Formats: sequence, structure tokens, C-alpha cells
Amino acid sequence: MSRPTVDRPRPDNRLLALWMRTETAWQRVVAPRPSGLPNLLVLVGFPVVALLIVVVLVALGVSGNSSGVYWQSFGTGGADPDLLAGRPQGIRSDEWLVQSSWILSQVREGFPVVNQSFPGGMDATIQNDLPTWDWSSLFRPHVVGFLFLPLDQGMAVRWWLPVVSALIAAYVFAVTVMPRRPATAAFLAIALCLSPMIQWWFLPTTIWPVAWAFAGLTAVLWAFRSSRRWPAVVAAVVTGYLTVTMVMSIYVPYMVPAAVVLVAVAVGFLVERLRTPGTTWWRTVRSLVPLAFAAAGAVVVIGVWALTRLDTIKAVLGTVYPGQRLELTGATSVEALGSLFSGPFQRSLQYGAVGGLSVNQSEAAAPLMVVVFLLPALLWVLWAGLRRRRAMDWPVLATVVVLGVLFAFLLVPHWDAVAHLLLLDRSTDARIRLAFDLLGLVAVALVAARLDAGVGARPVEDAPTGDVGAPVRSRVPWGTAGYGPVLVLVSAGFVYIGLRIGGSNVLGASHAWRIVVVLLAVGVLLVARRWIAPGALLLLVAAVVVGGGVNPLYRGVFDLATQTTAGKAVSRIVDRQPDARWVGIGGYVPTAMLLETGAHSYNGVQTYPPEEMWHEIDPSGRYEPIWNRLANVNWLDGDGAPKLSLPVRDQIRVSFDGCSRFAQQNVQYVLSDQPVTDQCVSEVREVTQGQQSLWIYRVDRR
Repeated sequence: MSRPTVDRPRPDNRLLALWMRTETAWQRVVAPRPSGLPNLLVLVGFPVVALLIVVVLVALGVSGNSSGVYWQSFGTGGADPDLLAGRPQGIRSDEWLVQSSWILSQVREGFPVVNQSFPGGMDATIQNDLPTWDWSSLFRPHVVGFLFLPLDQGMAVRWWLPVVSALIAAYVFAVTVMPRRPATAAFLAIALCLSPMIQWWFLPTTIWPVAWAFAGLTAVLWAFRSSRRWPAVVAAVVTGYLTVTMVMSIYVPYMVPAAVVLVAVAVGFLVERLRTPGTTWWRTVRSLVPLAFAAAGAVVVIGVWALTRLDTIKAVLGTVYPGQRLELTGATSVEALGSLFSGPFQRSLQYGAVGGLSVNQSEAAAPLMVVVFLLPALLWVLWAGLRRRRAMDWPVLATVVVLGVLFAFLLVPHWDAVAHLLLLDRSTDARIRLAFDLLGLVAVALVAARLDAGVGARPVEDAPTGDVGAPVRSRVPWGTAGYGPVLVLVSAGFVYIGLRIGGSNVLGASHAWRIVVVLLAVGVLLVARRWIAPGALLLLVAAVVVGGGVNPLYRGVFDLATQTTAGKAVSRIVDRQPDARWVGIGGYVPTAMLLETGAHSYNGVQTYPPEEMWHEIDPSGRYEPIWNRLANVNWLDGDGAPKLSLPVRDQIRVSFDGCSRFAQQNVQYVLSDQPVTDQCVSEVREVTQGQQSLWIYRVDRR
């Protein structure tokens, strides 16, 4: 409910008078509904603008995919003409090598439910989020574009739809908590989506949990606050739908941090509701009925989906890796703790510098930890509420408690049974960091809402009347607010010392961390002092520095089947002999090319081991501990029967000999990025394009 304005004398300064009139007009524009929820303009204004931008990008076929990596191998004549900004990130192979290659394989095969690239086929509706003509695609909106739009536009839909959904969900939640602050909500939502955690892991499996968490929190708040039924129903339906979308990815490590934040903060809102005078249990339960029905509907859909592909799910869960891996509590080392707080130093990742943080940029990605730096303000809000109103602020308490639980999971050992009940051990040290990003937005929104509401302020009759329309608004005292910047400086110093001692290349790759530290320190101070919008804007600028530019802007998709001479040659053979089976020898290019041309091969990333394929390669099952896993299957030139090795846990290397029984019985062609001297293969064609040479061989029968 909007606050009554305060009469005041008209100022003599014309600029001040103009400012006051503008402020008054703005307050009228953003005035919330009588229920306390944001008005329609505030609610939809920013989302409409975001959606219009996405529509333009989709129409142009522009996305952030890194398939332009292939230009480095096949490009001729200078710069890649489709690279509009930034540079492709080779480390993001999960996107441009794994999922994009499988998507193009689906396109070549006509979007089947069972992709036949591997002998025996692989269920395309599990984990890789591939487009199929299956009913489950109704709950994977990001892949529907491939079914009805050209490839470039389909890829753009897949890229932008999850992140714009997360952006809108985060904005709507933030503006629900602080309905008079749409600009602040927009700054926070954009900053969240620019987090290195999201940018370096930019996949639907990472981003849909973010959208789901904030949609769920919004649904809870609308159920409690809306004076009409339909807003609560709409929010509940969206949450139920996103639940199905998220679960169908079956990538649990990112679901867990989102679920932990959603459940904890929602419980805080629930207890707050129940402690509100005049509110009954029955009324509260009745308001949650739409959300309960949506949850039940989601469970039914997920159940039907799981039962109709139960064998595939069992195969995935029965793998050696990832299988049903569990993490131990307290397993975070000092180095990993430094990596967790390395947000200000994340700009260096864009230059390939990761020393002392992790093994690569994606694993080193870290949040800005705003929730930790706002902890003094959150604790002051709790104390001020208890002191002035003798009432506990349950949502703020829930935020503080879940923050403590997360740190306990990372740092405190020997409570694995409890962590297992909370599902925390289903995530990993690197993935659970996503929770800190979500809590950062929640923390800023809650602090802003409480300060706007006047928590800890003097009674109205004693308060100064200088604030437009809000005589009881409050600020965190300077002494307490100052602890936020101190935490920023201490954490940055801790990371700096660790990197300095370790001789890390991170410090020399970019000096932007100095700017980011200042932005964070001043930003959290401004938020605590209730200069919320400027503080949020500084946090956004910090996010732009560390997360902006991670992914390129790229027009279309680099399609190996149509944009390379070798790909066209392979495609012609596939057209003539669609049932011929291939082996790709060497690096990632032969594997990706065979997938994208629609060839049936023994190469590619398997979500689970296809039984027929591995029975042909390893009929005795001797190497099952190696091949029974999610991994990329690659081949190298060798002698005798296939021999398997495991250089890393998600890479299977198999030796190939054209004279072996396996090759003679099952393989017709070989695609290699190096000459093959095998006596049982004969060269069909050698192709050189750009820096890349490829050889096509036929397996001769002996």
C-alpha cells in the first residue's frame, strides 16, 4: 500500500523543486496496488522490452554460441564474418561441441525420439535437451524453435529463451518484494544473468533452475498478497510448467542450489504470513491451493515422462560417472574457498588465466558473493525489527540461515547424513555456488524493502519529514553499513594473497579486479544506506566487468556439414550409403563432423552407454568400468582389437585397427585428422581447408 505524502514548504531552488516534482510524479507511476503488489506498468514494462530485444535477436539469427571455434580450423580469408562481437570460447565445448553437434544430428535425422548416430541408438529426450517430435518437447520450449524455424533462428531461440525467462522471473520477484523500485529490480536481474556462474555455464540446464526458483518465490508471494485469484493461478501454472522443464534436463547439481534457496526463502515468507495478525492457518492453506495443484500436475507429467523412458533413466543412473555421485561435507579446501570469493578477479578468465582458481574457466567461475557482503545489513534488519517491533523478520532470517547452511556444507565435515536429507550432497563445490548468486538478489531486495518500510526507524511523530512520501524510511547506521565494504576488501585481500603466493597468472591477465572491488564495496554500502538504485547499478556494472563478454555474439551456427569441403564430402557418402558406419580418428573435429553430417558412427558424447555399440566394441565386457559412463568417445590409430583408456573421467579413448575383427565386421569408413597407415584401409579423399586437413578412408574387407 502506498504511503501518505507529507506536506512541505515549496523550495526556493528551481532545480530542487523540479527534482521534487519529478520524484512525486515517479512515485505516482510506480505506486503499487492496494494489495502491495506492483502495478501493471511496473510489472510488465521491463519484461516487454526484454522480450522485444530477444525477438529481434532471434529474427536475425544471432546468439552467443561458440561454434565459431571451427573457423579457427576451417576459416579462410581473415576474420569470421559471422562473429559480430567477442570471441568464441573453446572451453565451452559442452555447448559448441557436445550439444550443438547433437542438435545438428537431430536436424539431419528429422528430429527422431531415438537418435541413430550410435549403433543401437540413443534416447534423444534425456539430458541433452535435443529437439524431437515427442510430446515432452512441449515442456522444452527452448528446443521448439528447431522444429518450426530455420536452424539459425532455432539456435537463437534455444540460446535466449532460458536466459530471458530467468531475467523476467528474477525481475518479477524483485519488483514484487520492492514494488516501487522497478529500475533497481531490472539492475539486479541483469546483474544476475551476467554472473560468471551463468555466463561460463550458459546452457538451459544451468539457467532454467534460476527461472524456476524465482518463479516459485513469486508464486508464493502472489498467493499470499493478491486480492484476486487469477494472478496466483498464473504464477502457480508458470512455476509448475518450469518445474517440468527443469526436471526433464535431469541435471541435478544445478537443481539443488535453486531448490535450497526456493524452499528456505519460501518457508520464511510462509512463517511471516502465519505470524501476521488476523491471518489464519486455513486462509493461508487455501491461498496455496493453486500452487499445490500446479505442483501435483508437474509431478504427474514428470511421472509419465519418467515411466515412458524408465530404461533410459536407469541406464543413466547406473553409470559409473556421473551415476549417483554424492559429495562429502566439508570438502572445500582453502584454495577452493579462495576460488569461491574470486568474483572480482573473474575478468582474467576471459583471457584464459585460471591459475590458482581451478582447472579451466568454467570450473573457476564464481559469483560476486553480494549476499555475504550484505550480511551486516541483513543482521541489522533482524535486530532492528526485534528491537522496534518485537517481531522476527522470517524471510531475512531464512536468507541468513540458508547462507550459513551452504557454508557449513562447504566447510564443516562429518554431517553427511543431514546433508543427504537436504539433498546438498547431490551438487558439487563448483555447482552449488549458483545459490549465492540467487541469494544475492534476494538479499538486496529484502534489505531494500525493509529499509523502505522503515525498519528500525524512529516513530513517525519524531521522524524528519525530508523524504518524499516516506517519513519513516530508514537506513542501516554507518558503523554497521561499513562492515559490508570491509568484508569486500578482506575477501579480495584473501584471494589476492593466495594468488600472489601461488604465482597465479590471474593477477597479471587483468587489473580490472581493482575496479570491481571498489564497485562492490561502494555498491553494498549504498544499498545498506538506502541509496538502493545507485548501489544496484554499481553491482550491475561490476557484473558487466566480470561477466560481460564471456560469450560472443554470433550470427547463425557454423555447420560442419554445409560449410566445410570435408563435411560435404562425408554428406555425399552418407546420402549414398546411409547405413554405413564410421569411426572418427584424432581430435574433436572428426567426431563433430560425423555427428553433424548425420553419419552413423562410434564417435560422440554418450549420455549413457548404448548396449549394441559397446557389445560390438567390447563383446567380453572387459572394459565396462571405462565405457559405462557419460563421456566423449574418441578413437586413435592402434593395433589389434579395440583397447580402451580413460585419460579423464569424461573422455573415453579407443584404439582402432582396420584389420581387427571389430572393424572388419562393423566399420565401412574412417574419417581422420591425421594420415592412417593401416593396411586394411584405403584412402578415398584428402581434403584441406584453412588450417585443417582431413582424410576419408574406406575399410577394405580381408
